[in-house]
Amino acid sequence: MSLKVSRFQVHEDAVQANVSGRTCSLSALEIGGEVFVVLTWLGNKDAGLRRPEYVLPLASIPHQSREPDAGSPYRWILTGTLPMSLFDGSASRQVRRQHGVSPGPALNLPLPGATS
Repeated sequence: MSLKVSRFQVHEDAVQANVSGRTCSLSALEIGGEVFVVLTWLGNKDAGLRRPEYVLPLASIPHQSREPDAGSPYRWILTGTLPMSLFDGSASRQVRRQHGVSPGPALNLPLPGATS
């Protein structure tokens, strides 16, 4: 995937997903009007940075968009189930391709809770 990154927005824990029967929260990146669900992050504790390792285009999976509120902070709810193999690195190329998984954009972001 080739993205020109000029403006982007990070949505921490804004995606509710069902991963192999378990509900979890995922973050999303909004870049150039497209939303990418972050499947895994690479972190560097010494530098206090992380970068998205693998992303899934939100448009490639059934989902519902909603406005976050006090009852639920989620902006997007994935209506399909994602296999755990997409998260633990054991997914075959065929499974990654089937779900539209691609390497994340070259963004370095602060680790959650890191102060500047």
